Amino acid sequence: MGEILILPAPVSVERGTGVFDAPHPWGLHAPEAAVDAIALLGDRVRPAAQAEAQVIFECVAEGHGPEGYALSIESAGVRVEAETREGFLHAVASLRQLLGDGPLPAVRIQDAPRFRWRGLHVDVARHAFALPDLMRFVDAMALQKFNRLHWHLTDDQGWRIEIKRWPKLTSIGSKRAESPKRGARDEGDGVPYEAHYTQAEVRAFVAYAAARGITVVPEIDMPGHAQAALSAYPEFGSGAPAEVWTRWGISKRLFSVREETLAFLDDVLAEVAALFPGPYIHLGGDEAPTAEWEVCPAAAERMQAEGVDDARALQGWFHRRMATTLARLGKRPVAWDEVLECGAPPETIVMAWRDAAHAQTAARAGHDVVLCPMTHCYFDHYQGPVASEPEAIGGYTDLAKVRAYEPLDASWSPAEAEHLLGVQGNLWSEYIHDAEHLETMAWPRGSALAEVAWSSTAARTEGHADARLTHMLTLLASLGVTHWRPSS
Repeated sequence: MGEILILPAPVSVERGTGVFDAPHPWGLHAPEAAVDAIALLGDRVRPAAQAEAQVIFECVAEGHGPEGYALSIESAGVRVEAETREGFLHAVASLRQLLGDGPLPAVRIQDAPRFRWRGLHVDVARHAFALPDLMRFVDAMALQKFNRLHWHLTDDQGWRIEIKRWPKLTSIGSKRAESPKRGARDEGDGVPYEAHYTQAEVRAFVAYAAARGITVVPEIDMPGHAQAALSAYPEFGSGAPAEVWTRWGISKRLFSVREETLAFLDDVLAEVAALFPGPYIHLGGDEAPTAEWEVCPAAAERMQAEGVDDARALQGWFHRRMATTLARLGKRPVAWDEVLECGAPPETIVMAWRDAAHAQTAARAGHDVVLCPMTHCYFDHYQGPVASEPEAIGGYTDLAKVRAYEPLDASWSPAEAEHLLGVQGNLWSEYIHDAEHLETMAWPRGSALAEVAWSSTAARTEGHADARLTHMLTLLASLGVTHWRPSS
């Protein structure tokens, strides 16, 4: 038989002799912690007593870590050991990559992830994607052992999540009169755009992802990127009328710092927290021009009352105020790296999108950090010759560049490295109009990032990398997932 092709590359692979070639469904014995993992094997298995089982999942107290596992295949059957539900899910992800029409090769795999945060980000504010398409995206992520989906739900160009206390957020804020015309960024296409997710849909999607080991991290952007919300409720900004923005880029509209606005945002975050059982809510914090606050009497009063010197420092006060709300709701704040410049509280997880230097600055200040620099992790960039590619936002990040990415290079001190949670690839959707396009932008670059996030540098760079990727793309195709191909 051929090589053992598992992506991301495991820590250790020891090839045995012989094969496991029993007809399925295989008799299976497993603990409750493995229920979700077993469901992904479908009709290949059936329940059986342990003495009769050909496939045995066993919980062990220690030895593999919170996400690690051991997978052993011999002629007599298959054995999986893990300490946790997550470990069983990852073991099944590897087992599924070995399954085919023929026998399973004898092998012993010891495996555990390099980083705790292995994420992809999907922006549905500019262009939304139907729930079945997002679920297929999650299937692709789970097969490659990602464990975080960052869901960018609100921005200037649309508010996509139902908030029952404030219904105009979707009845008005989810609709824009038009979008920029393809190929003509300063011209509108004249086509109205509308989309949002009901709370029932959100719950269904979050549960679907959780059953596959993926925590969905919602982002409610503030204080900037707020124009869609302010089109519905202008009183929570400067009070001036607004419309959902019909152009890409950065609006100057901000949420205000009045008590009424803070109460409104508290309501929003309370409903969001109830929909997402994971521990994180992303508060945005990026690209917030302070011009409105600089001329706002309420902002001046707030600065004086709080002892804040300027409008940028006021953003720090705003972030700390909303982080307090999240703490009350049992959630931890996540934010883009701009919050470092205005005094984010230490419990904030900082996403460093501008460059790695911001990640190290955050780590030195005691923040946990996620690396998603636009140099290597922005998958809305071009990945082939611009002339032959669909219109994109700009930049150039090809597969080779992602593969070569080393998040934890020699410039990180041991103390800083302890704060590096992991890495994330970002897919902003200004120029991604449908699910097929989303998939071609995500894969295979996302597959390369899966190895960056999970595998050691040696494991992912020494041998069979191309074969692993080719095999993975074949598996994704079997799930109905498309991927980018270079133009001929």
